Amino acid sequence: MILISQIDKQILRARTAALLGPRLAKWRGVAEEAGPRIAVVGNCQSFGVAYAMKLLDPTARVDHYSAVAKALADIDLLAGTLAGYDYVFTQDFPAHIVKGGDSQELLRRLSNATLFPTVSFAAFQPDLVYLLDADNGGKALSGPLRPYHSALAVFAYRVGLSAKQANALFNRNVFEAVGYFDVWNSAAQEFLDNARRYGLDLSQELMSWARRGVFMYSIVHPKPYVLADIARQLFAKKGLAVRNENFDDYAIDDLARAEIFPVYPEIAENFGVRGGYLFKQGNFHISNGVGNFLTLPEYIDACYAVYKRARPAQIAHPRIDGWLSDESLTRRLVALAQENLSQAATPTL
Repeated sequence: MILISQIDKQILRARTAALLGPRLAKWRGVAEEAGPRIAVVGNCQSFGVAYAMKLLDPTARVDHYSAVAKALADIDLLAGTLAGYDYVFTQDFPAHIVKGGDSQELLRRLSNATLFPTVSFAAFQPDLVYLLDADNGGKALSGPLRPYHSALAVFAYRVGLSAKQANALFNRNVFEAVGYFDVWNSAAQEFLDNARRYGLDLSQELMSWARRGVFMYSIVHPKPYVLADIARQLFAKKGLAVRNENFDDYAIDDLARAEIFPVYPEIAENFGVRGGYLFKQGNFHISNGVGNFLTLPEYIDACYAVYKRARPAQIAHPRIDGWLSDESLTRRLVALAQENLSQAATPTL
């Protein structure tokens, strides 16, 4: 069975529009979009940027190319299609998405392309890790929240704690021991430094987002207004006019359909916001149902079921390996789990 990716479909739509667009507009009795032709290429964040750009200039034609799933198209076809736009904004993407090249190769072929960063910010969810199998090309282990795993849950499983004991690790004293309250400054600096590598200064935006509260659903899924501000910066960088300033009233929260990793209450308290231990599973077909949520005990139980079937390489991670190699820290964390459990300090929500 041949699977057609979103990029393949968008290439077909774009080429059809270039060929038949004027005729179709005349037949429908509508005017063609008079603004700039814009393409946005990238990962799961790129739709939010593309949508924001359309909202910033409703006269623009904005097309979104999702560089997530492997496409049938090759780099020649993609570059040839994108050459028909006035502006192309692309995030980094690897070579296996389209045959024959990655985002750097695309940039070499296009004079109208601008690279922009992926948003990554770990301060709200410092416990979130990806488990990448070094024996299988770095393939991510999928758990109850697909690639999102709790470092503490993995540590607990690997050190031999029961699920109830693992539950007891989710406590302020453990978070202090592993440094979860000290992540903001390094996360902010890393984010700003990365943005500057792409020619963007997002320091004022970061302050604005922080004033609004939690602005990330996970370490790589920002809320819509974050992506809108990045779109605005990209418009300014290329000298594009902003014709509509009102974003919030029209925002689409596309990434909220995916998994949401909670901001633990103790960490949330540190930032003066509300937190919890409710883990949201992905639900990309909301017409079929409202989706599912897991309490902390349910999440840990589901993780343990996955880890029992996994090979050692699948549940390895540098941070967790570091904890386990530190005998003093390991003993301390195990002792804290036992102490918290004895005091019934096992949160659920």
